[in-house]
Amino acid sequence: MSAVPPDGESTTNHFDLLSLHAFDALEDGIWICDEEGTPKYLNGAAGAMDAQVWTQGRLVGSIDEVLFSAENIQHIREHGRSSAEYHLAGNVSEGVDTPTVVLMEARALSSAAAERGGFVFHARDVSREWHREQTLQDRNIELAEAYSNLKQAQNQLLQSEKMASIGQLAAGVAHEINNPIGYVHSNLGTLASYLRGIFSIVESYDQIWQSLPANIKPLAEPVDRIKRQIDYDFLLQDLPHLLSESREGIERVKKIVLDLRDFSREGRDEAEEWSVVDVRRGIESTLNIVRSELKYKAEVVCSLGEVPPIECIPSQINQVILNMLINAGHAIKEHGQIAIRTSVSQDEVCISVADDGVGIPKEIQAKIFDPFFTTKPVGSGTGLGLALSYGIVKKHHGRIEVSSEPGIGTTFDVYLPMRQPLATAA
Repeated sequence: MSAVPPDGESTTNHFDLLSLHAFDALEDGIWICDEEGTPKYLNGAAGAMDAQVWTQGRLVGSIDEVLFSAENIQHIREHGRSSAEYHLAGNVSEGVDTPTVVLMEARALSSAAAERGGFVFHARDVSREWHREQTLQDRNIELAEAYSNLKQAQNQLLQSEKMASIGQLAAGVAHEINNPIGYVHSNLGTLASYLRGIFSIVESYDQIWQSLPANIKPLAEPVDRIKRQIDYDFLLQDLPHLLSESREGIERVKKIVLDLRDFSREGRDEAEEWSVVDVRRGIESTLNIVRSELKYKAEVVCSLGEVPPIECIPSQINQVILNMLINAGHAIKEHGQIAIRTSVSQDEVCISVADDGVGIPKEIQAKIFDPFFTTKPVGSGTGLGLALSYGIVKKHHGRIEVSSEPGIGTTFDVYLPMRQPLATAA
């Protein structure tokens, strides 16, 4: 394009034509405007850009509507200069889509003959740099996703290794404890039978002694004295209770070992298989394991409604419940309440764990499932509990919903489908 104004007026009185011809050799667009912002000169590159659709922020339109608008001219006039990025989205008349990104710099020109001078606009095509930056950002996003997937795989590996270790420990504990617990339990039953026999003999002796002549009864004084010393009547009543309580204690120990074995079933090879189980059984066994940690911090209230069995890996769901309960206990500063509920929602089973602890601030609620994120003091937590729980629930095609209010408490709702997709459970 020759160095002439767009309205065909001679530029002799305004510009030095010899200088303006040099602008046409530039690849950058040049516009020179009068004090009102009306273009009086544009070089060839500017002419190629002139007919395209211009976009800047929410503004979309022709160059006059976007670049040479009254608001933009006034802004340049007040500040002396401006710099902004514009997107050129095709030819208006031909409908050609040729996306271009330009960096536009504008300056107000001073005039010695008037209070206000004109303006010069310089547009440089930065499409290549812009697309390179976009490509770099896309690569960064892909890298971040790959890193996230790697961390997730690492967390799952940590979970598998941890559960395998617990399984080995549980198997050893079950083997070492079950044997002595078994014969102690059996011996207590035998002892109770023996004592009943001894008490029967003593009772028979008492009945016989009562039937003897009165002159012979003083011979029983040493026996009566021993009975008084040992409080025989109390022993007769208390011994059966002691044996009953001892057997009950042994039963509880057996139940704890059984629950630990069931909880850590993933430690055995066959435990990776999916099975259909009553989730309430897992909640009860997990509560039995963590009860000693919670009993000084909270009252645990269970409301386990009727729910259908679900298809899952039981040990992993127990791990999720354990993490939720431990987190609820840590959220309670002194003493509070933890509520566990089960319910049915369409084709899902919901496990809710609610506490009346300190709550989770809004600004960090989105981060609680991030690996290694924790609000606990250094050394008090790894920040993996909720991240592992999230991964397990996602693996089960479920979801975790969190509602929390600082100072009021937090509720975790774990939704698990009743049946898994065939490809998963196969």
